[in-house]
Amino acid sequence: MNSRNMLKGMLGVTAFLLLMTYLSHDAYAQGSNLLLSGPDQMPVPMTLWQTLKAGGGVMVVIGLLSVVAVAIVIYDFMMLNVNKLAPSWLFNEVMRKLEGRDFSAAKTLCRKENHTIISKIVLAGLERRNPLDDTAREAMEGIARIELASLWQNISYLSDIVAVAPLLGLLGTVLGMIQAFHAVPLQSASMKTTLLAAGISKAMVATASGLVVAIPALIAYSYFRGKVQQVVNMIEIYSTDIIKAIQNK
Repeated sequence: MNSRNMLKGMLGVTAFLLLMTYLSHDAYAQGSNLLLSGPDQMPVPMTLWQTLKAGGGVMVVIGLLSVVAVAIVIYDFMMLNVNKLAPSWLFNEVMRKLEGRDFSAAKTLCRKENHTIISKIVLAGLERRNPLDDTAREAMEGIARIELASLWQNISYLSDIVAVAPLLGLLGTVLGMIQAFHAVPLQSASMKTTLLAAGISKAMVATASGLVVAIPALIAYSYFRGKVQQVVNMIEIYSTDIIKAIQNK
């Protein structure tokens, strides 16, 4: 997928999240979270927006991580496909041309399908083909390592989000609890318990938000890890036959 489509996908995800937040604003107005409007007043329901704001500035970073995570998931769903990265029909067609010693036709086909890993491996081997040494083999193995490492690197960003989001949530909770405990001494004795409970409740929003981002990201990472391993297995099988065909004297 090109960068323009990637940008459109990210903008679409951002718009969707903003829309869902807006639509949920009134729906959560009758929720169980409470907001104290003053030291001597009864608590009133908190809206979803007020609940998110209660998590503090860390919520902004967690929100950005959620957008990035969704964008990566959408991208990987469209790109991590064996039929796109290592199509069997292309392998069979390339092998037919290589076994027939029609290297020119093989190059033309691979240049036409240059978005696949198979094409990049074949082109690297044909461009450095030398019957007297293993230059072609080394070139093909090098390209394969680079392409497969790129796939692993792409899904590793999800793993990073899984690790960072809960830590940011914990940081937001700790900061929120510090603020709550600082505010308690300034209130009357009758309000201290209520204020402390409300402050801790609001501070926990950050931890919950971090987990809400991390758990789906972890599930997505596990799924895509299996897809990448499937691509790796197919490339290893195809590479062996391609190397033999190119180096066949």
